[in-house]
Amino acid sequence: MSGRSALQLGPPPEGYQRLNIYSRVIVDEARARGIAVEVVDAALGELRLTYRARSMTTFESLSELTSAVAFRRCDDKLLTRSVLRRAGLSIPAGRKATFDQADIGFLGAHGTIVVKPARGEQGWGITVGVTTEDALLEARDLARTFWPDVLLEEHRVGDDVRAVVIDGAVVAAAVRRPAVVTGDGRTTVAELIAQVGRAHRAKTGATRSDQSTRGDAEPVCLTVLDAGVAGMVRRAGWEPESVLPPGEIVVVSPTANVHNGATIDDVTAKVHPALAELAVAAADAVGLPVAGVDLIVDGVDQPGGTVIEVNEQPGLANHEPHPTAARFIDLLFPESASTL
Repeated sequence: MSGRSALQLGPPPEGYQRLNIYSRVIVDEARARGIAVEVVDAALGELRLTYRARSMTTFESLSELTSAVAFRRCDDKLLTRSVLRRAGLSIPAGRKATFDQADIGFLGAHGTIVVKPARGEQGWGITVGVTTEDALLEARDLARTFWPDVLLEEHRVGDDVRAVVIDGAVVAAAVRRPAVVTGDGRTTVAELIAQVGRAHRAKTGATRSDQSTRGDAEPVCLTVLDAGVAGMVRRAGWEPESVLPPGEIVVVSPTANVHNGATIDDVTAKVHPALAELAVAAADAVGLPVAGVDLIVDGVDQPGGTVIEVNEQPGLANHEPHPTAARFIDLLFPESASTL
């Protein structure tokens, strides 16, 4: 925390200890600038920030500055694709699943595809690397349990990069890699997956209600042994009850989403200017002042990239020590920067 010392700031606001790390970094930065903070709903990460005569409500990195139109564009992946396509940005080939022979034809045309619910977050219901008709049928059914509309996309291969764009600039970027488990010769795959989930929850303090539009209190979709993950394990030649030999590595997450236990490697200083421009263009096209833009790239130091998704509520705590929270507060209260 920069600015005032903890002693000068006094005790944190009521409810601070119940916040996850994605909200705490915002509270810490705001208080360091003398901004009053009220925790309205700790489970949802809802805060009210007040500086001088102005107040702003936030849900983690989602604020009143994000319009309902921009939120709607992000909330529906089919609509996101339409917006990005009109802006002339590179996106994977894709179509709305029609649950007929046309879906099989799309798979045949592209060889390997990704199947995902048209609405959702944190990697729920996504199956990556679908190559057979049976796998497509299974993946569509899984996606449809999360949302009736299902999106089929060409699978682009490369590094998965999350770029955090705030106020028209890339503040941080990281390569994300899906969660894996490593055998020890004693523990089953299912038990190893549970260990990954517990470790992630202990690290972030996250619950599903933290970022979900669902109101339940179940654990966030960390790395859990659902039907999609079980299918990945079986395609790798194992069963959930298998005991992996020492050193054997199995990928156990369909996406490189941090909430699914992905690891992240900071690449902010290495991002090619053309990739940064692409990320900013995607955020601008959707209309987001704060965005997490997901790209598939051949290399972070190379110019070519494809926009996979645009997220309206990126986790700012995932990119420390880069000043993501500071730039967020700059956006909300630009006059507060002079207090540091």
